[in-house]
Amino acid sequence: MAGPARLARLYFPFFILFVILFLTLGLIGIDHSCLDAADSTYLVTSRALADGQMPYRDFLAAHPPFLFMLGAALSKLGAGVLPFRVFIVLLMGGLGVAVWRLAYRITANDKLAMFAGTLNLFAPLGLLFSKTFINDYLVSVIAVATILLLMGKSRAAMAGAGLLGVLGTLTKLTILPFLVVCLIYVLIFRRRIAWIYIVVAVGGSLLAALAVQLATDGAYLNDILGAQASKGYSFANLYDGLHRIWLMDWPLMVPAWAGAWFAVRALRQRQRLGGQLQGRLFLLVGWLLAGVAVLGTLPAEGHDTNLFLIAEPAVVVLAAWGIIGLAERRTIIPIVVVAVWLIVAVPDIVDKSHDYFFRSNDSDVAVIVAETINRTSDCQPVLIPGCYAVESGRPVTLDYYDPFLWEEKYKRGDENAVVMMDGLKREVAQEKPPVIVFGEGQETVQILQPQLDGHYQADFFSEAWPPMTMWVPRAGKAPG
Repeated sequence: MAGPARLARLYFPFFILFVILFLTLGLIGIDHSCLDAADSTYLVTSRALADGQMPYRDFLAAHPPFLFMLGAALSKLGAGVLPFRVFIVLLMGGLGVAVWRLAYRITANDKLAMFAGTLNLFAPLGLLFSKTFINDYLVSVIAVATILLLMGKSRAAMAGAGLLGVLGTLTKLTILPFLVVCLIYVLIFRRRIAWIYIVVAVGGSLLAALAVQLATDGAYLNDILGAQASKGYSFANLYDGLHRIWLMDWPLMVPAWAGAWFAVRALRQRQRLGGQLQGRLFLLVGWLLAGVAVLGTLPAEGHDTNLFLIAEPAVVVLAAWGIIGLAERRTIIPIVVVAVWLIVAVPDIVDKSHDYFFRSNDSDVAVIVAETINRTSDCQPVLIPGCYAVESGRPVTLDYYDPFLWEEKYKRGDENAVVMMDGLKREVAQEKPPVIVFGEGQETVQILQPQLDGHYQADFFSEAWPPMTMWVPRAGKAPG
C-alpha cells in the first residue's frame, strides 16, 4: 500500500501542518464558555482539591481522582477556566499524534497514518467536547498509549502499559472493559511476560484503590460505586444517545466497515507476519468492542455520548483504512465512492452550524459571573454551577459540587443526601446564597421549588445553549 518514495516523505510534514492547524483553531476558539455539567463538576472539584479539601471524604465525587489531581495544578494558575481549556486542546493534539503513530504501527502505511491522525484531530464527537474538562479524553490517550506499549515485546513496555492501566482506573471506570481486552491480549500474545502486565495493572490498580480508600476514611468506593449503582434507568436514553453518536460520527462509522474488510484482507495476505498482525488487530478490534460495551450503560440516566470518546479513535483508524484502501485500488468504482464520501462527509464534519469548534455561551457566562461578583463579597458562598464559581472566584455553598450525585443519592433515600438537601433548603429559605443558578430541568430545582418561589425571583435567562436561569433574593440588592 506504499506510495512513491518521494511523496511518502511528505506525509509526515503534512500531518504536522494539520496538527498545527488544529491547535491554532482550538486555541483561537478558547473562551470562558461553560457548556457541560460534568465539566463544571470537574472544575470546581479540582479547585477544592487545590484548596486542601479531600474528594469523597470532604465532599461527594462520582469518579476516581486522577483528573482532579491534574486539575488542581491547573487551578493554581488562576485565569478561571482558561488553563483547563488549553490543557484539553493540547491533550487532543497529543491524542491525534498518538493515533497517527498507532495507525502506522498497525498498517505500515504513511498515507493511512497521516489520514487517521488528521481524522482523529477533527473527529466530530471529540470536537463537540473540546471545551470541556472531562476525563474521557484522558482515558482515550491512556488507551492508545497502552496499545502502543503492548505492541512492544520488552518487559519495560509491559510494565509501562501496566502503569497506564493503573492511571486508567484512577481516571474513569469506563476503562475496565478495555483492561479486560489487554489482559486477554497479553495472555495470548505475550505469554512469557504477561505476568508483568497483570501484576502491575491489576495489582497496582487494587493497591491504588485501597490507598485512596484509606486516605478518604472509606468513602472512596462508596462514592464512585454508589454513584453508578444509584442511577435511574431509561432505555429512551439508550436510543437518544446512540442516535446522537450516529448523527455526529456517521462520516467515520460508514467507511470503518470498509476498513474492517481491508483489515481482514490484510490478515489473510500477510500470513508471514503471523501473530504480530493478528495481535495488533486483536487490540484494535477489542478496543472498539470495549468502547461499544461501555455504551451498554447509556440507559443509566446521566450517561451520555461522551462515553464513546474512548472508542472513537479506533473507529477513526478503521475509517482511514477504508478510505485509503479504496483510494489506492485505483479503479473507477472505489474512487467514485471515496469522492462521494469527501463531498458529503467532509462538509458535515466541518459545518460550523454544528458548532463543534466554536460553540460558545461566553456572553451568558459573562453576565452571570458579573452579577455573582457584583452581589457577593470575596468569600461569600453562592449556589451556582462549578464552572461559574471558578470563573467568579466564589465558593459553592455546602460543597454542592456534583449535583447529579446529590440528586441520585437523594432519590434513593440515602440518609446523608437527604440531610444535605435539607441543608440546601434551609440556606435558600434563609436567603443566604445571594445568587442561585441552575440548568433547565435540573432536579434540584424541583426539590427546592417551594423555597425558591417564596424567597427568590428569576433575574436572568440564558440566550445561548445550555439554558440556564439565575435567581436572586426578592428583597436583595447588589452591594454598593
